[in-house]
Amino acid sequence: MKFRTAYAAVAALTLTISACAPPTDKDAEEAAAAADQQALELQKAQEELAKAQADAAAKQAELDEAKARQEEAEAEAKAKQERAAAAARRQREAERAASASRSQSQPSYSAPAPAPAPVCQDCGTVASINEVRAKGQGSGLGAIAGAVAGGVIGHQFGGGRGKDLATAAGAIGGGVAGHQIERSARASTYYEVGVRMDNGGYQTVKVDSAAGLAVGTPVRVDGNNLQLR
Repeated sequence: MKFRTAYAAVAALTLTISACAPPTDKDAEEAAAAADQQALELQKAQEELAKAQADAAAKQAELDEAKARQEEAEAEAKAKQERAAAAARRQREAERAASASRSQSQPSYSAPAPAPAPVCQDCGTVASINEVRAKGQGSGLGAIAGAVAGGVIGHQFGGGRGKDLATAAGAIGGGVAGHQIERSARASTYYEVGVRMDNGGYQTVKVDSAAGLAVGTPVRVDGNNLQLR
C-alpha cells in the first residue's frame, strides 16, 4: 500500500514538472530550416553560374583553336599559290629567253618581234579570301542592364546577409553576361582579299562583301574597292 502511494506521488510530480516545462519554439526551427534551404539554393545558383561561365570559356577556346587552324591552312594555301606563281614567272622568263635566242639565230631580214602589251598596273587576280569577324565594343549599357537583371534575380534568393550576397553575385554575373552579349551584337564581318597583281606585286584589300569573288577571279584594284574585269 505504501509502495503504491509513493509511486502515485512520483507520477504526479513528473506530470507537474512536464506541465511547467517551456513549449518548443517551432517558429525558430522553421526559420532556421528556411534559412538553410535558402543558403542551399544560393549555393546551387552560384554553382550553375560558374558552370555556365566555364562552358562559355571552353566554347570560346574551341572557336579560337578552330580559327587558328583555319588561318594556318589559309597561310599554307597562300604560300603554295605564291610558289606556283613564282614557278610560272620563271617558266615565262625561260620561254622569253628561248624565244629571244631563236630570234637572234634567225636571218637579219626576219620581222622584229611585236612589242609586249602594256601591263595594267591596277589589274590582278584574286589569290585568297579571308573572312574576318571583328568583335564589337561595349558601350556599358549591356553590362548595366545585365547587372540590374542579375541583381534582381539574385535578390530573390536567401535572406539577410545571404540575400545581399546573392544580389551581389547576380549583379556581377549579369554584368559580365550583358557585356559579352552587347559585344556579340555589335560585332562586324569584313573580308581581306589578297590580289596577285599582273605587274608581279601583291595587295590586300578589305571589302565589306565578297560576293562575286573567288580565288582566280580577275579584278581591278580601285583604292579600297575591287572591280570585276
